[in-house]
Amino acid sequence: MFERFTEPSRAVLVEAEDLAVELGSPWISPGHILYGCAAGREATAGKPLHDCGITAASIRRQLPRADGPPAGPVDPGALSAIGIDYEGVRAAVEETFGPGALEAAPDRRVPMTRTRKPRFTPEAKRSLELTVRTVQELHHGRIVPGHLLLGLLRLDNELVSGLIEEAGTTVAALSAAVLSQLTAAA
Repeated sequence: MFERFTEPSRAVLVEAEDLAVELGSPWISPGHILYGCAAGREATAGKPLHDCGITAASIRRQLPRADGPPAGPVDPGALSAIGIDYEGVRAAVEETFGPGALEAAPDRRVPMTRTRKPRFTPEAKRSLELTVRTVQELHHGRIVPGHLLLGLLRLDNELVSGLIEEAGTTVAALSAAVLSQLTAAA
């Protein structure tokens, strides 16, 4: 099946896997795949998501962090004890990247002990099955990121649906936008 995936589609799955690893998850979930769709700049998935206000960052904030170090607040006193001026670092970061940039940055404290790649959850596998079914129904020969997104939209996943509703759109409207991009790309 994976031989039908275009390079951008494979990149979506690599992004999903990378995020799962970063978050300490042993599983690649539909949320991770949605993140991969939004992280790409490819028109059939990334553009419709971005047009309705769904970004990789907004998806990432909704995904749970699995095992690993606690992601609690930074202790300025502890940093000061080892010679780090936290307020100075914050000021420099905000001067360079804008207000709130330090809080918006992803937590990259990931355990280095994981040796096995994360596997797809049954629900993520189901979204891939729905992707293949969508490709067959549309009579397309290759799988592009838009097909992956349509597979996720057909899944009726709570996280995916919730993000779409939070963005002020519907699954049907987003599906129509993706289909429009697929038609334009064909």
